[in-house]
Amino acid sequence: MKTPRSIYQVHAEIYRAGAAATQFDDAQAGYPLARRLNRIERVAAAYRGRIDKAFDTGRLMSFESADAALLGACEMQQRCSGLPHASGHGFALRIGIHQGTLRQRAQDEADGAQEIATRLAVIDDTIIASDAVVADLNDDLRELASALANPPVAPAYQLDWRYEIPPNAYGREAGGPINASAIAPYVVLQQGQKTLEVGQDNPLITVGRAPSNDLVLSDIFVSRKHCRIERQEDCIVLTDWSTNGTCLMSDQGEQRLIKNGSIPLKGQGLLFFGRLCNGERRGGVRFATS
Repeated sequence: MKTPRSIYQVHAEIYRAGAAATQFDDAQAGYPLARRLNRIERVAAAYRGRIDKAFDTGRLMSFESADAALLGACEMQQRCSGLPHASGHGFALRIGIHQGTLRQRAQDEADGAQEIATRLAVIDDTIIASDAVVADLNDDLRELASALANPPVAPAYQLDWRYEIPPNAYGREAGGPINASAIAPYVVLQQGQKTLEVGQDNPLITVGRAPSNDLVLSDIFVSRKHCRIERQEDCIVLTDWSTNGTCLMSDQGEQRLIKNGSIPLKGQGLLFFGRLCNGERRGGVRFATS
């Protein structure tokens, strides 16, 4: 008789906070919820995970090993934490992981692993795993675990996803941090209610006054074909073709004018097309990279 195969259920759910949380509209807010769900799905695919159930604020997934489940969960937290929040809304990612038994036939009874994973996902921006999951981790990954006081399901452990995971901890699961060629590099641009993304699925956008551009700006100082923002192998690059240039201001206050040239976009900040920012933040297009 074959020994039943284990499977590792991951429940990832996004919680909203803020004064207007009950009146939240994802489209009006610039799709911050949809972007987070998209990242969760991409990370799951990178670690060979399967989406078992999709719901409005999260995903229930299954992975073939404890290592893949945890590495994927860590990457989900990292990728979501780098996204900007919407005005008046905060977002937290809660993740629970539990070991279950793979159902070999449709008539096999469910073992409750999904429900337990859901019960473990109760703390903002935290990964909680049952003891069965932690016991199956490789030695390097097990170091991320610390016993959780008053767990929702006992015993359970909190996993430190901010810990710098050594490359040898990835084993066969990814070959290096993230296995992220399918995910990064990535940038989100936001202008008012309009949001654009440059990544694997959409590697190039153009900016300018001409209606054919992806991001159309009406300012007279913006050229008809002002610039393009393009995904390359290891970074996102802005190439300016304009008369007046593009000013980049990082969140740290560093400013740089690009005119008929290229620059990689890093971190987060603002882009001003056709004018200098002069220390002012109004009127800029927000960008955030990963």
